Amino acid sequence: MVLEDVSTFLQFSHCYGAWSGVRDNVIHTSDNSIAYPAGRHLCVYNSETKEMSFLLQPENVEVMTAISASPNTRKYLAVAEQLVDGTSQVSVFNTASEKRVKTLSHADCKTFVSLCFSNDSKFLVTVGGGPEFTMIYWNWFHAKVVASCRINSEVRRVSFSPLDNVQIASSGPGLLKLWRLQESTLKGFNMLSGKIASSNFTDHAWAPGDRLLASTDNGDVLVVEQGELRCIVKTRLSGSPINSLSVYSSGFIIGGTEGRMSVYEKNDAREKGEDKDPYHHFKTFRSNEHVEILSVSVSPQEETLAAFFSNNQVATFPIVNIDILKEGDNHFQYVGSGFHSQPVTGLDICVRRPLVATCGGDRSVRIWNYMDKNCEVSKIFSEDLSAIAIHPSGFHVLIGFTDKLRFFNVLMDDLRQFQEFPIKGCKEVRFSHGGHKFAAVNISNIVIFSTYTFEKLGVLISHTAMVKSISFSPDDLRLVSAGVDGAVYEWSLQGYTRVEENVTRNVHYSCVVYNQSANAVIACGDDRKISEFVKSATAREVGTPGMRVQQLLLSNNDKILFAGTAEGFILSYIWGVEGAITEGPHYVVSRGNVTRMATTPDDCILFVTSEDGTVFQFDIHLMEEGEVVPKKPLDPSSFLDVVLVTRGDMEEKNTTMSDLENKIGEIQVQSEYKLHLQEQDWNDKTKKMKEEMEAARGAAEARFEALRRRKEQQELEAVEAIQNMERAHMKAAEELESLYEKKLAMEGQRYRALLHEKEDMECSYEEQLEITKSKYNSVIMKLKAEYESKTKEQQDAYNRLKEELANTKASYEEFVRQQDEDHEDEVLKVQQNHRKALEEEQEAVLNLKSQSAIMRRKFDTHKGEMETLKTQLKHKEDELRQANEKGEEQERQIQMLKNDIRDREQTIDNKEKRISELRMKAKELEKIKFVLDYKYKELKKEIEPKETQIIHMKEQIKEMDEELQRDVRTNHALGQALNDKAHKIDNLNIEIKRQRAMVQEKERVINLFLSDLEKLVTEIDPSYWRDAIRQLYRSYVKKGAKEQGARDVPDSMDEFARQREHMERSLETLKRRAAKNEEAVKINNQKKATENAVLIDELNALRREKRLLEVKVQELTSEVQVGTRKRKGKGDEEPADVTAANTPAPAVDVSSSKEPAVNSRPTSNRRTSPGGGGGGGGGGGGGG
Repeated sequence: MVLEDVSTFLQFSHCYGAWSGVRDNVIHTSDNSIAYPAGRHLCVYNSETKEMSFLLQPENVEVMTAISASPNTRKYLAVAEQLVDGTSQVSVFNTASEKRVKTLSHADCKTFVSLCFSNDSKFLVTVGGGPEFTMIYWNWFHAKVVASCRINSEVRRVSFSPLDNVQIASSGPGLLKLWRLQESTLKGFNMLSGKIASSNFTDHAWAPGDRLLASTDNGDVLVVEQGELRCIVKTRLSGSPINSLSVYSSGFIIGGTEGRMSVYEKNDAREKGEDKDPYHHFKTFRSNEHVEILSVSVSPQEETLAAFFSNNQVATFPIVNIDILKEGDNHFQYVGSGFHSQPVTGLDICVRRPLVATCGGDRSVRIWNYMDKNCEVSKIFSEDLSAIAIHPSGFHVLIGFTDKLRFFNVLMDDLRQFQEFPIKGCKEVRFSHGGHKFAAVNISNIVIFSTYTFEKLGVLISHTAMVKSISFSPDDLRLVSAGVDGAVYEWSLQGYTRVEENVTRNVHYSCVVYNQSANAVIACGDDRKISEFVKSATAREVGTPGMRVQQLLLSNNDKILFAGTAEGFILSYIWGVEGAITEGPHYVVSRGNVTRMATTPDDCILFVTSEDGTVFQFDIHLMEEGEVVPKKPLDPSSFLDVVLVTRGDMEEKNTTMSDLENKIGEIQVQSEYKLHLQEQDWNDKTKKMKEEMEAARGAAEARFEALRRRKEQQELEAVEAIQNMERAHMKAAEELESLYEKKLAMEGQRYRALLHEKEDMECSYEEQLEITKSKYNSVIMKLKAEYESKTKEQQDAYNRLKEELANTKASYEEFVRQQDEDHEDEVLKVQQNHRKALEEEQEAVLNLKSQSAIMRRKFDTHKGEMETLKTQLKHKEDELRQANEKGEEQERQIQMLKNDIRDREQTIDNKEKRISELRMKAKELEKIKFVLDYKYKELKKEIEPKETQIIHMKEQIKEMDEELQRDVRTNHALGQALNDKAHKIDNLNIEIKRQRAMVQEKERVINLFLSDLEKLVTEIDPSYWRDAIRQLYRSYVKKGAKEQGARDVPDSMDEFARQREHMERSLETLKRRAAKNEEAVKINNQKKATENAVLIDELNALRREKRLLEVKVQELTSEVQVGTRKRKGKGDEEPADVTAANTPAPAVDVSSSKEPAVNSRPTSNRRTSPGGGGGGGGGGGGGG
């Protein structure tokens, strides 16, 4: 099949990785976006959307050396680039459009080590590499060099002053210098002297104002103001180098070794000179990555901070919450949950879940979710990793270690080892497409295992050297392998035999892949070719001159072949099953070798890993007939949403949850108890504050009375002062009026004299002007006539000579034509004569021209004299106009003085009216004060009984709390007594059992004795009595009750059982009584709690009633104010008000008029538990 009109292109989508070899590795381009280098390009990551855009570099850019952003707008980004040909340039990008807007280069700079924008983003300063370290001041928009100079010392940082674009600072080992741009030259000034000047300065930054902060490699920060050292701040990083220093509004932030970041804040008190140091230590934070912090960047709004670590990790820090963050915790959030810091050695993609598994030289395994753009599982091992493969289900991974191949289960957030295989240094491992088998490379052999039984199914042996690549066919019936021995073998997995082979000497193959129909394999090696083999024969080949292909990837539809090179490029080819191969576009990706490639099953996304530790994600777009083929967006529902969790983890989580629930219950009980204590404390504080407020109110009343008396005294003094001012003002006004009248008369006389003088000067100037005009007109006419006549004569002579010259030339030419052959000598003489005549005529013409020029100069001289006279006339006219303007100005001054007098008279009238209005207003305010005082007293009388009732209820609540505590103590004492009685009952039961056993034994002996005695009595023979009595003595006196007790044991056990039953019944009775007592106590407590709740409701009702009263007071106050304004509008129409105004107001407590305003503030409502009713009541009382 031949593919026509088919093409493809890749679009950069995301990158998992970063590179630390650039100055200022991370920079904020906005509040939520940070830029950092990855591979050969610059990534711009949005922390909110987790999306990424790229500032792509062309092929001729080998590496980036420095980055800088415009300070305020962050609109522009400058990137220093090292080119492949050994030169360097600076590219300026627009961060909004992501396009290159300007490129700068300089012949003296083979590389750039630092660069910085000015504060207004119009200028750019760059520093070249060593040994000259040339500093160049650019007007970058016009690509113009303003100034340059050689520093001849290593420079690590250069920066503009935020206040002045012509002031620049530079720092480096033994260098801290200030530069100024003066007349297109840069002049340097040393800011330090002595031993401190030879310090190794690692970084510097400008603080607000003219303050420069510089960090050293021993952990100190130097504060330089106005070019002089002010102080040295000893930081918490003392003894270790400070790699980065950044300034924000509250102080500065430094980053150093072991992942430490210290924050220092300004001290306002110290800024005033009370202390030497202007900064103090605030907090120090440390990340869990104990590596160096190379660079930090603060967002424009100072909400987040971005940090770049030496292990190629990028992290953000919530600097806006720095006040509440604890120093011991790790608050750094890594972009993408972390990256690889060493070359990526393995890559594989999952089918049923959106996962990509990678392993690297940093001994870490990371499983990425390419839909969420995040690392779901990350684990670091203690051994080197060489290969990885993920099962199509996404629940298992195979990892090759140096000693064994291990099989892991992928849990929700961890990898759990399940099986291991004795394969050392496995460099290549693959699962089959169905997942039921996997193949592992053991140097030159390939071992096939079963995924579910872990049984070794077969071993493929034919390669004589290391196998570099293996690939399963789509139907999992075949496997192809390629090695450094130049052999490409196809194997049948049914009999585990070799079916096809292709051996090429002196070629080291690095990768091999199957097509979808499994009838062809594609391989690449160090022969700079890509070869397709069909049944052990080469079918097609394509050369890659100048590039060594390391990896191959054929799309699932066999249309596109991607090739990764050792130079970091991705090549694309329109492949197909047969026919010609069309080369597509190629893309520069990384700085090193492309190690692995993989694509999703739908051929929409391509993943590329490289030696610089980056994992690039591309979107694959296919074009047919010039149009992009649409593709379906990724649907999360098409993937499995299942994770593995072990039973032990689930049980542990359940146990943890139950423990947390118990802790929550305990914390709730403790919080309720603390709340109760706090409410009691608040009641006491409220009472104390009320007493203090009453005392303060009394003091304020006394102070107000004193101020009122002082005010009255000042009013009297002000009235007297105003009267004195009026008299003085009237006197001054009369004097000014007489003085201005005199001045006005004098100025009028002067004005008339100047007017006469002006008229005389105008007449004389007009006469002189007429005479001069007539004189010079006649002279000009005469000169003009002479000039025209002479010019006409010269023109006639010139025309005549010209005609003669033409006639002579014609005759001469005719004569020459006739006599040319015979009279050459005569011709030459004639030519010479005529040439002389021509020269003479030309000289005559030149003389006439010079005379004409002289006449023209004379004419110009006369014309200049006439212009001079006109200028003099104009000057006289200007003087006359100035005199007129001066007279008008004097008239305006007279008018202004009159207006000033009129304004002052009007001001005096206004002040008199204002004084009368203030007096009327004071009388009205006194009336209002009297009315408000009366209403306040009435309201206070209405509120006092309710305050008394609130206090009485608070006392009742307190008594009930005390009674509740007494009941609790009584219950506790009863419980103790019940325990004591139970112990006594147990002892008595034991004693009763012992006594009863003794009684039973005695009774048994007595019964036996009675029976024997009865037998003895019934015996008739007396001789028998003596032996029987002796027997009774031996039995009951000597032997005792030992044998009898032994015979009567069953009777004592029955008695013990009866006594035990009796005691159990007694114990049950006591338990029932104790339960009844507890129930009674519980009912009593509930009753008291109900009464407490009722009291709280009553208190809340009283509070609401109090607020209503306060609102009524405010309404009455507003009504009084409205009535006052109305009465004030009526003025003198109401005689009663005038009479009331003239009546002196009674002396009242003025501070009481402010009391309603204080009490009108509503008390904040609080939710009160039944145990905290006292606190609520106390709050209400304090508000009253």
